[in-house]
Amino acid sequence: MVDRIMVGDDQLRAKVKGERAGADVAGMQYIGYEVGLTKHSVHVLGKQCNADIADEDFRYMVVPIDSIRAVKLSDVKDRGRTIEVHLGEDDDIVLHSEGQRTLGENLKRLFLLLSRLLS
Repeated sequence: MVDRIMVGDDQLRAKVKGERAGADVAGMQYIGYEVGLTKHSVHVLGKQCNADIADEDFRYMVVPIDSIRAVKLSDVKDRGRTIEVHLGEDDDIVLHSEGQRTLGENLKRLFLLLSRLLS
């Protein structure tokens, strides 16, 4: 079972943990997430899922930077600061801060760094 981001600290450019926040990863909803950003990829780990997942490895997703179509930062009234990473039809990643101020600031920093890597 994967329980953390599988990238060494020397390769990470940013890391954000949302232990009590929600995330939608490729159509699955999670409570708690961890995101790692490297120069060439985004690593996302969903912590707890309400669905019955037969293979726990589906909780971990690696997205090459080149496959990201768009990134959006917004403030959602009931979910707090939110980052949307658009990949395709059903493979989007949405990370929420759930009103946690520090997590919201960390998501903003992640958005800015990801935007720089995409430009």
